[in-house]
Amino acid sequence: MESNNGAADCVLIIVAILFPPAAAAFISGCGCDLLVNILLTLLGYLPGLLHALWLIFRRVNVQGRRTRGSYRYTGAETPAPAPQQSAPQPPEYGATNQPSAPQPTTYAATSQPVDAPPVVKT
Repeated sequence: MESNNGAADCVLIIVAILFPPAAAAFISGCGCDLLVNILLTLLGYLPGLLHALWLIFRRVNVQGRRTRGSYRYTGAETPAPAPQQSAPQPPEYGATNQPSAPQPTTYAATSQPVDAPPVVKT
């Protein structure tokens, strides 16, 4: 679907001629481009106007490239496969061949380990 924003661009150019920071605010919001445009406009009308026009034409250029289809989504279309389980690895340097201590089992109702003394509330 191709949209033509020629009228909106003409309005932005007229706004830029009247007050360049307003056009910069319409295009980029309250950001770095607006701050730069305000500073350039304070230095002189012409630098602020040129910056606002540059922002407008940059926006038009990006929208034109988007409508021609040069921007394509390159993300993953399908979910990544689950990692394969590998064979057990030999122990690393400094590792002992002793198995780790068994973890105590817990009961779902109390969430306390089996070997722990019961909690008495007074």
